[in-house]
Amino acid sequence: MPNVAKFATVFAMNIRGLQLFRDIVVTGTLAEAATRANMSNSAASRLLTQLEYQLGLTLFSRSRRALELTEHGTLFYQQISNTLDGLNEIPNIAQEVATRSSRTLSIVAAAPIANGLVVPPLARLNAEGNMSDINIHVESRFAIESKVAAGGYDMGLISLPVENEIVPLDVLPLLRTRLCVLLPADHHMADLEEVSVARLAQEKFVTLASGQRWRMRLDELMGGAGYRPQIAFQTGSTVVTIEMVRNGIGLTLSDVIFSPDQSRKTDVLRPIEGDNWITYAAIFARGSRAAQTEPFLNALSDYVEQFRAAHPDAAELLYLI
Repeated sequence: MPNVAKFATVFAMNIRGLQLFRDIVVTGTLAEAATRANMSNSAASRLLTQLEYQLGLTLFSRSRRALELTEHGTLFYQQISNTLDGLNEIPNIAQEVATRSSRTLSIVAAAPIANGLVVPPLARLNAEGNMSDINIHVESRFAIESKVAAGGYDMGLISLPVENEIVPLDVLPLLRTRLCVLLPADHHMADLEEVSVARLAQEKFVTLASGQRWRMRLDELMGGAGYRPQIAFQTGSTVVTIEMVRNGIGLTLSDVIFSPDQSRKTDVLRPIEGDNWITYAAIFARGSRAAQTEPFLNALSDYVEQFRAAHPDAAELLYLI
């Protein structure tokens, strides 16, 4: 049986065992994990043994009194931790769906996109007296797609492409931004109108870890030109990478959504040579569109046009689709 099919069978048969495995890793002890699962230590031990048998993996070393992850156990946990964490979100999704009728519009996005593309349109609606019952939620990228598809939120805002191609979503492209490099204002490339990939290959970067969206953009950009990026520091937050740039630790890829304040004197955005663009889109559950979606999207379009007019230097870096 192929590994994927095998895991699917185990997952369907032994969700409780997988949750126990996650709790042992999190708490560090079988006893505390058993308490969380409301079972005896002996029952928890049997369930863990059954899970290992079904997976064909030894997840923990039992050579000492405390359970310790084996190499296989560590790799397995790294691969499925997000999926297991998502199981705990099922009650929250159900509650969101149950209370849908009590609100007008629920929007979810990663924190930088919420700040760059959700808050400004809401400010416009509020100033015009058109503010409805709108809620903003911040989630990880993986959770945004799956929860919107499940009906937990009315609309998500993401950068394309969609990562979870399995979930059913309607995708509405909204705007495009040019891929830029964020660098200190006193950097030797700050006076350039555009920055070549060859010059970027000589610089040190602060960026996200492998597999995250902005890191993938960096790897694709550099790899496509035959270079490997020089990574000075890695972090899990784009907000932190921007702050690192402002403190002179390295450069990072960005755009006017993630670095919208063009009035700052400490850092500058410079477009990268070539046709490198990022598309932002609204996503919805298949066939579902809340009543207040259009007023919000209209306010978003108005904000983008106002931003372009107020920042001529950035107007070529951002446009509506």
